Amino acid sequence: MQLWHVVPFALLVLAKPQAPAQNSSAAAPSAPLDTPPVPPAPPATPSPSSSPGPVPKGPICECGYTYCSSVLKAMKTPWNDKQLTEAYCSTPNASCPNGKPATDVNNAVYICLCKEADQKVGADLDLMCGCDKCLNVGPDFRGRCETPCYGHK
Repeated sequence: MQLWHVVPFALLVLAKPQAPAQNSSAAAPSAPLDTPPVPPAPPATPSPSSSPGPVPKGPICECGYTYCSSVLKAMKTPWNDKQLTEAYCSTPNASCPNGKPATDVNNAVYICLCKEADQKVGADLDLMCGCDKCLNVGPDFRGRCETPCYGHK
């Protein structure tokens, strides 16, 4: 190894650390060096829009939730068989020959879909699956089938 390669490295290793220049016009540090810095304030949580949209007229559902038809029919403003049949048959690829659901609308699981990400309630149901028996049990009370879904094609 040549000496000129080692000399700059040796100078760096042996060099004495320099203190920052004392400037009488510079402001003094706000905290002693042994005090941990104060973390910055967390970013403000975006507030929900002041008008997430009007609540639909008629029966409603909570966005993203799954429902058994029995729960939908027991709501404050209940869904009826005609509305559930329309939701069933308007779901893409649902088996609904001649406008008649292939399985019983009263034993189906529906999901509530909404157009806006911050929307809380809507009125758009899609069929998730036809069941032999739809369950709505604790601890979460989400609609689901007792056994696997029936095929819909």
